[in-house]
Amino acid sequence: MERDLPSIPSRPKGLTKSNSSASFGGGSAKSVSVLGTHPLGTLHVHQVSETPHEQQDDDGPPPLDPPSRQSENAVIKTSQHGSSNPFHSPGREPLTHNMGGGDVVLILDLPEVFTVGYDSISFTAKHFGGVRDIPPGAHFFWVAHPGGLSARCGFWIVTKSVDTVHVMQWDRYNEVLGDSARAEARIQADNLDTIHSKLVPYQDPSAVNAANGELTQATSHKNLNMWEQLTGKITEGLLNRVTGQNYDNWTVHTGDRVKGSILMAGEMELDNSISNPLLKARELNFAFSQRTKTYSTDNTGADRTLRATDATPYILSQLDASDNDLSPDDVIGEFQFSFVVGVHLGNDSCIQQWWHMLLKIFLRAHLLPIRRPSLAAAFIRTLTAQLTYSASWLEGSILDTAESQTKDLRLSLTVYKRRLDEFLQGLGSNATSEQLAVATAFAGLEAVVTGTLDWDLRGDYLRRGKVMMEDGEEVELEVADLAAEDERGEWAPEIVDLDESGRQRDLVSWND
Repeated sequence: MERDLPSIPSRPKGLTKSNSSASFGGGSAKSVSVLGTHPLGTLHVHQVSETPHEQQDDDGPPPLDPPSRQSENAVIKTSQHGSSNPFHSPGREPLTHNMGGGDVVLILDLPEVFTVGYDSISFTAKHFGGVRDIPPGAHFFWVAHPGGLSARCGFWIVTKSVDTVHVMQWDRYNEVLGDSARAEARIQADNLDTIHSKLVPYQDPSAVNAANGELTQATSHKNLNMWEQLTGKITEGLLNRVTGQNYDNWTVHTGDRVKGSILMAGEMELDNSISNPLLKARELNFAFSQRTKTYSTDNTGADRTLRATDATPYILSQLDASDNDLSPDDVIGEFQFSFVVGVHLGNDSCIQQWWHMLLKIFLRAHLLPIRRPSLAAAFIRTLTAQLTYSASWLEGSILDTAESQTKDLRLSLTVYKRRLDEFLQGLGSNATSEQLAVATAFAGLEAVVTGTLDWDLRGDYLRRGKVMMEDGEEVELEVADLAAEDERGEWAPEIVDLDESGRQRDLVSWND
């Protein structure tokens, strides 16, 4: 979906698993035949008993019950995410290198020709091995078949300027990405000095084995700056909570589902027909569920009306709830996560979550610029970056396949602008710098939608007029999109009591 760089044929030879015979002494290791349904390398010992079994006397009877300590160690630990991938080890220390420049990502056993993407760049790679010199921050990698007809697999990493080595492995049997075995990852990290210079430079993937690549320094800086705006609030804690994984590489897939999202019958049938746990759809957990109402039946009167028409109290209640452990940055981070995974992996569930947070939560939180202006400004800046990225970096905009939601977005932005202007005019000189920053951020958003989408958010365009048809007939048309918004305040309808003549009772008449 991203603007691809031209195919780069002169790639370094792809990385493969190390020679296990050489690792264990060569002559002492022999190849053996493998029987069964599990491919070689997928079965691993989860935990070994701390003490060997005591030698039993041949004449004595065997023990009736295993030692309690042994039975405790026999429990197989599974990840919170429900994945059967045995490579994950939550308590392991990260692997590092001393080559400098930043983190390194290695992907083992990737097919010879494959589409690879990371952050705002994608290209068709031949013998792809990995990426070096990755700067600090949250980064997203994904791979797919060049034909573009298969599902995509991706993973997140969060770098911290400690030169970490992230080793992933392509499962050729199930065609998914996962963490490499710990021993294999350590071998690759120890031998990194032999291949480090041949890896793809993060700033410009076309600069492999060359002093200068096809991207200018200004373009590389622009790509990095855009990515920081798209993912600046994504942290390790947020990735743990959303994906349910507790590792340093958080994997996602095109088929992953948002918890609480509405599934089509065909999607449910397809998911139930898949028996392989590595291929089944996994659930992503977001704080703002698509099935949750912004109001409660416990509220009555004006309070219930406010919660039903304005999502600000709902957002604040989620932030203030002690059991949620949710910060304003986490709210923006979820919005960023759903967009990145949605557009890069083609994950429809994440795209629907993005629309839900955009139309049902944020753009209906008209009081948020007054009560939490910093959160409102951060949301607007993130949305501005997402719409810019969608229009200028991706081949197809996220708005192209959502005609109904796109129309609602234009109207919601128009209403949001009206309410924001009303609040700031009412505050006058009492408006704080944070509240004024919301207006500045929205001005930037308005400039983007005006320039890229040709939208007019002022709301004072012609509502009624005549249109001449092809046969010369004139037809009068009326646009009623903002009818409800126009009937607010002094123009809002109200219930009155009428007398027998149809006149309002509480008015004074000079004719009677």
